Amino acid sequence: MFLRRMSLDDFGLFMISLPNKGYPGLSRLLPAMASDEVQKTWTGASGVDLFRQTSAFARQMENNFTKHVGTPLAGSDILDFGCGYGRILRMMYYHSDPTKIWGVDAWDTSLKLCRQAGLPGNFAQSERTPSGLPVGDQKFDLIFAFSVFTHLAPSAAKACLLAISKHIKPGGLFVATIRPIEFWPFIDGIRKTSLSAKMQSSHRTNGFAYLPHGGIEGETYGDISCEIDFLDGDGWKVVGYDRSILDPFQVSVLMKPHFQ
Repeated sequence: MFLRRMSLDDFGLFMISLPNKGYPGLSRLLPAMASDEVQKTWTGASGVDLFRQTSAFARQMENNFTKHVGTPLAGSDILDFGCGYGRILRMMYYHSDPTKIWGVDAWDTSLKLCRQAGLPGNFAQSERTPSGLPVGDQKFDLIFAFSVFTHLAPSAAKACLLAISKHIKPGGLFVATIRPIEFWPFIDGIRKTSLSAKMQSSHRTNGFAYLPHGGIEGETYGDISCEIDFLDGDGWKVVGYDRSILDPFQVSVLMKPHFQ
């Protein structure tokens, strides 16, 4: 794809501009960006402000893939676990062809938005507490889960870790974001609640603190902070972490398959 001759940020900025009146031909061929309303509903931000966070995470993955796998990300088989409307998945077209990219989500609305936008690639709906992934026998060089393990109940998180571990290639990398203990004072300020002291105490005692939302998802979904080693085990070995000051409540945990 000739668009890959652009820089990563220029590629991403172009992708979020679609449909673009200045490029009617490409706008017919390439996927439309989600509306500002959808972006804000899913993430609380939109446009270039949100793209800054997207770009920072995409660069984290590229850099850490090269560091921990030892090869360029270009041409890799990539899975976005919890793809939402395809915000970060769009950036993966810079590295691989759509045939090598998968988006999986437990929410059918997410996948519907991806398809309505014309996102190319492979999409499938997973269970909320999966025993496996709906990707057949496909295995991946890179799997990532952005703002997924920040919401899963501990039991659901463990199930997802095991399910994902069945689909990583030997030598592959899994990147999942978590929230640090400092998340709770921040969320108290946003929601005008007084839970910070209790949740931070739980985090220090147990290595995690979980607050269910009490919504239609049941006990599998809420807000959680945890230590990095919370994700160690269940098929994975933590090999490091990364973070960006642009998005301080999404800490990237870097994992390799435990069988290595």
